[in-house]
Amino acid sequence: MEWLSAYNGVLIRVGLYLLIFWPTVGYYVYEDSKKRGFFSPKIRGIAYWFLGVLGLFIYLSQKARANTNSI
Repeated sequence: MEWLSAYNGVLIRVGLYLLIFWPTVGYYVYEDSKKRGFFSPKIRGIAYWFLGVLGLFIYLSQKARANTNSI
């Protein structure tokens, strides 16, 4: 069990990130894309899921830009 606490628990933090945050990003993008009626929400969700945090920031910036252009 010492290997779990190695490097101040980096393995645990990375594991939780991969198991919790990445699927949450993909699901959020998928549901939002489906609600907005975008083409291929599953592919969009998988693509942004693959990018992780970077994908979330990209998606939110595109969403904010689309909202400002529609006003």
